[in-house]
Amino acid sequence: MTSNGAISKDGRAEDSALPASMVETAADWHSRLCEPEPDAGLAAVRREDFGRWLAGDPRHAQAYARIERLWVELEAPVAEVARQSDPAAAEPDGEAPRWLAPLLHRPAWAAASLAILLLVGAFQVDDVVTSLRSDHMTTVGERAPLALDDGGRVTLNTDSAIAVDMSPERRQVRLLRGEAWFDVTPDVDRPFVVATRAGRIRVTGTSFGVRLDEDAVVVALTEGKLQLRTGDRDGDTAPALVLTGGHQARLSPDGAFGPTALNRTAATAWLRGQIVFFDTPLPDVVAELNRYRAGRILILDDSLDGLTVSGVFPTDNPDAGLDAIASTLPVRVMRLTDLLVILR
Repeated sequence: MTSNGAISKDGRAEDSALPASMVETAADWHSRLCEPEPDAGLAAVRREDFGRWLAGDPRHAQAYARIERLWVELEAPVAEVARQSDPAAAEPDGEAPRWLAPLLHRPAWAAASLAILLLVGAFQVDDVVTSLRSDHMTTVGERAPLALDDGGRVTLNTDSAIAVDMSPERRQVRLLRGEAWFDVTPDVDRPFVVATRAGRIRVTGTSFGVRLDEDAVVVALTEGKLQLRTGDRDGDTAPALVLTGGHQARLSPDGAFGPTALNRTAATAWLRGQIVFFDTPLPDVVAELNRYRAGRILILDDSLDGLTVSGVFPTDNPDAGLDAIASTLPVRVMRLTDLLVILR
């Protein structure tokens, strides 16, 4: 989705509607230009390439200026966090401490800046597109139970969206984003179908959850029986995987994988307003907490990937999970802004 932007009252082009891909490229250029290049010739070539990109479209300068503004806005909170965590390391003139300089000029820091940018830019674009396609949506941190026309119920988890197609001949819900739990009323003559970009789930009456995970879905079945099949049309003839109660499976465009035993307590915890972890790797914990809070938590130290977390945390206070991580694991939690938390 692209846009030529808007014109403000003083005649300047506004950058709020810049394409996300253009802003991402600008962030990449900013990162590359911040990286020191000891070879003067290569540095000159890089500058020339940047100049050509900048001249290629008037909006490129807007996108780059947007990244620079974001960079300035984030450097001050980083320096403040550094001073609070280690006052002795701060520079006399109030600048960020010397130990922080490598972080500010690492690609990881550029990725952090880009993450914030995407949160206020590309994600908004995605919200608009999804809202036009959906019948029901939830915001980040919201959970919503809904009644269906056939007497069934669906509960939407955080940041989720569905499109509903109910008729005398058809019962279908398309999961566009996020996660949903379905309590389906029995009807052998009119199967209930959950359609996703990874495939379809077909049931006549049961209770189960479906969670989108990039181009795949995870299906958790507590009772009854259902069929999983790749493809997105009624006439698809791909073999079906039959899933029975107490099991889960993964469905992707490459096929259905499973079944495996279902941890019912963990799978249904969000319906009770909880997030449950049992010796869960830290990257998976962070990914789950990110689903329930505005902004992003980023891990900038690969050595932390082997750490695990156990605990039960409320979905309406995901930062309780962060507090537990900070108090029980050898992890430094740096809160740079309300939208960005770094673990290192």
